[in-house]
Amino acid sequence: MRGHPLSAAPEHRAISTAVPNKPRPESSVPVRTSSSRCTKPKVLMGEVTAPIQKYAASSGGGEHYGQQRYLLRSFMQARGLRPSDWARSAGVAPGELLGFLTGRARTIPPASLQKLADAAGCKIEDMLQ
Repeated sequence: MRGHPLSAAPEHRAISTAVPNKPRPESSVPVRTSSSRCTKPKVLMGEVTAPIQKYAASSGGGEHYGQQRYLLRSFMQARGLRPSDWARSAGVAPGELLGFLTGRARTIPPASLQKLADAAGCKIEDMLQ
């Protein structure tokens, strides 16, 4: 309900018919340089990544991710290792190893690779060769 029913005061103020002294500026619409609705990604100059360590699972390049996964899977099959059991015995979170093997994680930290190698009784080089 607007206003009080017992009050004689009007609900609204009187509408002004006076023209404003200063016209409002029209909002400027940015000029589109492309016909696409989507914006283009921009390169952030200050964003860099840390150098990849020697025994990171990626081995220093994007083209080796699949190869490293393949080598680790073949090592596991040759030794009869199951990912969850092997990770638990090494003291590594099973999701970390499974994430790498399924492709959800790009790399495995070198410390985790070392723990896995120790649990398997070999060196990191032997696992990834």
